[in-house]
Amino acid sequence: MRELSAAIGLAFVFAFGCAHGQDLKAAQACTRQSDDAARLACYDAALGAAKPPTAQQSGVGNAQQPGVGKTDAPAKFGDNGQLHPESKANLPKNLTAQVQQVTPLPTGLYRLTLDNGQVWRTTQADWALAFKASDTVTISRMVLGGYEISLAGHSTSVNATRIK
Repeated sequence: MRELSAAIGLAFVFAFGCAHGQDLKAAQACTRQSDDAARLACYDAALGAAKPPTAQQSGVGNAQQPGVGKTDAPAKFGDNGQLHPESKANLPKNLTAQVQQVTPLPTGLYRLTLDNGQVWRTTQADWALAFKASDTVTISRMVLGGYEISLAGHSTSVNATRIK
């Protein structure tokens, strides 16, 4: 079981490209940990993962006021930590917005500026999707991270990345 956990952990490190040479060596050292919690803490430390918020920071155990803690969730949607390094715990699963500006890019890709100020770039082309200003789009968070964007009312979607 320990070997399987170590293999899965290393597979994620390689799959997401987040390990550098020294990070990889530190992560490999974690495979020698026999306790699951200690091994996870070792991986977190080796790869620079943020610690989960404490109960007071997350609002657990406190009487939450309506709307507190969720007002900035749409602004952080699509940000994988490069724009806002805080926790992504309360982010919505999708976001609907109106396209303000469309910039066609080479090979059928687009840069979309939305009415909420976010800028997204498609990373996949599909001849069936042609974005225009004033289109309503839905951006959905995928299970393993990453995002896809579709025109409202259409089932076709393409992968996208938030750039601003």
